[in-house]
Amino acid sequence: MTSETTTTPATQPTLLGQTVSPGVAYGPVFVRDEDFADSPERNLRGDEIDAELARLDSAARAARVGLVHQRDNLAERFHEDQRRIFDAHLKILEDPAVEADIRNRIREGIPLEASVREVLQVYERLCQVVETESMRNKLSDLRDVAWRLLQHCDRGKSTNEPEAPDRQGSVLVVHELSVSDLTEALEQGVAAILAEAGTMGSHGTILTRAAGIPALIGVAGIREAVAEAEKVLVDGESGQVWVDPKSELVSSSLGKVAEEQAAEEIGPALLADGTEVTLCSAVASPAEARRAAHSGVRAIGLYRTELPLIQRQGRPREESLVQFHSKVLRSADEVLVRLPDLDASTGLTRFFAPGSGDAKLGPRGVRVLLAYPEMLALQLRALMRGSEGRELRIAVPAVVDPLDLIHVREALDNAREELRLEGVDVSHNPQLGVVFETPASALLGRELMAESDFALLGLDAFCEHLSGSDADSRDPIVRTLATRPHPAVLRAIRKLLQLAEGRDLQLTVYGERLAEGEWIPLLTGLGARRFALRPGILREVHGRLGGIDLDLCEGTAERASRAKSAEEIAALLPGSWNQGSV
Repeated sequence: MTSETTTTPATQPTLLGQTVSPGVAYGPVFVRDEDFADSPERNLRGDEIDAELARLDSAARAARVGLVHQRDNLAERFHEDQRRIFDAHLKILEDPAVEADIRNRIREGIPLEASVREVLQVYERLCQVVETESMRNKLSDLRDVAWRLLQHCDRGKSTNEPEAPDRQGSVLVVHELSVSDLTEALEQGVAAILAEAGTMGSHGTILTRAAGIPALIGVAGIREAVAEAEKVLVDGESGQVWVDPKSELVSSSLGKVAEEQAAEEIGPALLADGTEVTLCSAVASPAEARRAAHSGVRAIGLYRTELPLIQRQGRPREESLVQFHSKVLRSADEVLVRLPDLDASTGLTRFFAPGSGDAKLGPRGVRVLLAYPEMLALQLRALMRGSEGRELRIAVPAVVDPLDLIHVREALDNAREELRLEGVDVSHNPQLGVVFETPASALLGRELMAESDFALLGLDAFCEHLSGSDADSRDPIVRTLATRPHPAVLRAIRKLLQLAEGRDLQLTVYGERLAEGEWIPLLTGLGARRFALRPGILREVHGRLGGIDLDLCEGTAERASRAKSAEEIAALLPGSWNQGSV
């Protein structure tokens, strides 16, 4: 579809674009500056070249860390193939030919920013010669990576800059929809994205469509149209954009959405025989919490709290944390909060020194929380203030033994007493729970549950640690071992479910594995009845549950637990389960 200007029946001027993802959004305009031309004009002196090369190394390293973090932090939103798009960008960052081109220009005296721009222009000229969609998509990836690199080599960036303005609910306007645009939108709670250019096959478009954010590409003239605008209305279904629309048009459009959302709320989740299964949402931001609530799911079974910490480079203010957390805590009838699960992939130098080890096996979760008690106290205070007067349930990540929980509970009691003396309503004593992810926690399940008020099972990390494999590995054998049901994993989960049932302890399973067709039937057969899923797959999984036979689940799960290999389990699974992947 080519963009054009038209007129609605209400005589309101409209821009048109091509639909990437449906949905209606109305909010203030946020235009992303993508000026690649802003770089030093002068040539480098001979004694400046080594420093400039070092700046390239530093910027490239920071860009790689940022990409890895975004890939891992947003993993549950995307399928495995979609997550590999981040790996494709990593390959560009690590491409020796691209790096050599930039280094050679720096050695010739061209500053880093200008060198990056010149290399990008070479590829742009190549794209003009070889005009194919594949080449355009590759150029889009390269432009995105160049933008990431330039973001990390800003000479004049002050360490005392004011906090970025709140972009929650805004409409992001960009030149070409990229992966960076999407990750920025997800992290800042952006309501919609509009792009002047782009293709339906680009990586940014693919991931945006998967994330479900209303978005349009090919909206010609959008930057000029919103130059002095305050708000825009986006209809991702029809491809229409209204600049500073009339109030009646906004009310009408949003009213239709509200009616559709109310009509499409999902009801109780039931198996074929009427057995009830509880579906909760797994969210990381207020926007995701609202999306889950609109679908009728009023319980948040996992609220990941890392996002505001990462946005503020590990140094958030208590007031901003309180505001952020309260939006999620007050969006549902029940919220289960997981304390920040940070590791070296976040690139937060406050907590992780260079060379601090493998992100998955080095310092992470509760070990980082206890190593930085002031940060733990800040998180606990912000959560209790954000939930003032309401029940609060706090889960502790990456636990290995009961002392982890005991130390966190002590910190929780101290923070609660501080707040009580400050006049904050802390009459509801927060509950504390364990997150089972490690082999050590599984083996000490009985002791950990004795110290817990509830439990979470992080299925993805649990599978990886028990199988000694990495789901993000480029080796297909290793990747498969980390993702397929394995007898050791099933036996360990069965033990934990039995322990939880014996103690009448609520156990919630979360993880991207739940999107695969065989996992929920197997876990249901083992006794699991409560699952936390990202909002984008709640409806699909809900619809699938009605076709699941409990007797078949229990029989298959029992045989799978007695199997000797993952291959033997795969042969046991009904074909209909494997066809149900979301």
